[in-house]
Amino acid sequence: MICQQSRDRLALALRRYAAGRISNDDLADIDVDWRDRGAVAVQQMAWRLYDDTRHHYATGRHAINSDGKRVIARWIVFLHSDREYLWPDYSFIQIINWPFNLLTLGWWERRKNVRREEFEQAGDFAAWPFIAVTDLEAQMPRYLSGHRRSGA
Repeated sequence: MICQQSRDRLALALRRYAAGRISNDDLADIDVDWRDRGAVAVQQMAWRLYDDTRHHYATGRHAINSDGKRVIARWIVFLHSDREYLWPDYSFIQIINWPFNLLTLGWWERRKNVRREEFEQAGDFAAWPFIAVTDLEAQMPRYLSGHRRSGA
């Protein structure tokens, strides 16, 4: 299911965060419809952009470099597309649980790495959140021409 309102809110917030206009807390507070797997996945991946232990903007030492901005732009193109999210379920919000890792003699962290590798092999990860580069390339002319979607 695609919730275009959620996707539009998240795309706008990502642009504003990358430009240093809103804080990490503002980005984290964006509501997305949990039924839109693509919006949820992008929001989870965006969590990896910032330090969630303190309030800050993407400026100075927290600034996003040009490679990071290209990745965010790809996410925004996806959010403005009418593409379903085709990747398998996977949570990008991963923490290192040192006590649990120690208790399992490293098995837990190794298992997380295997799951991540399996996830990345489910499609062309260089095109994520699109499943393939061809899907991304199909959206680029439409996005760059200024035509977002029918009815817009």
